[in-house]
Amino acid sequence: MFNTFIHDHLLWIYLIIATSITVVLTAIFCLTHGINDIFPYFFLVPVLLVAYAFPRRGVLVTITLGWIYIVLVFVFGTSSVRAIAIHTAWFYIFVCIGIALSRFGEKSRTNKLHAELLKKEAFQQIKLNMEQLAILNDEIRNPLQAILLDTATPDEENMALISEQVHIIEKILDDLDKRYLESEKIRKFLQKHCDF
Repeated sequence: MFNTFIHDHLLWIYLIIATSITVVLTAIFCLTHGINDIFPYFFLVPVLLVAYAFPRRGVLVTITLGWIYIVLVFVFGTSSVRAIAIHTAWFYIFVCIGIALSRFGEKSRTNKLHAELLKKEAFQQIKLNMEQLAILNDEIRNPLQAILLDTATPDEENMALISEQVHIIEKILDDLDKRYLESEKIRKFLQKHCDF
């Protein structure tokens, strides 16, 4: 599992680096050919990837990409005040989007971890309840059998009444047994299909 975790992180890092390099090269091409309108949108791709994969580092990477963007504009772009103003605005847009997405991604990840923890706790509680039901069932059945066997009163009416009540309680316990088995099936299903 740890290897898969490392592999997934490396895959995201490679993807972010590849898209960042592609975006930088695209920006250089666009700026050297006088295309100022479309390439800023491409910078949103690595920002989105970082905010999704590494929300805690999203702000830092977004600011870094924003500064790379500004440097590219000043080095390869035109020196018109209008273009510089537009690209400076884009820098702030990147940073704002990166901060918002990183915050959202971190909160989403925290909520997911919390939900997983709650699922595990619920599953443990189901398991504990089932164990307690099994113990309770046995603890009730044993005295009932003793009562049924030890009832030696000559009065047949009392004997029939006690015997009837014992059978009613045994029926209730049988229903508990059935529900226990159903719960066990549900627990096994959750364990198998929900990674508990």
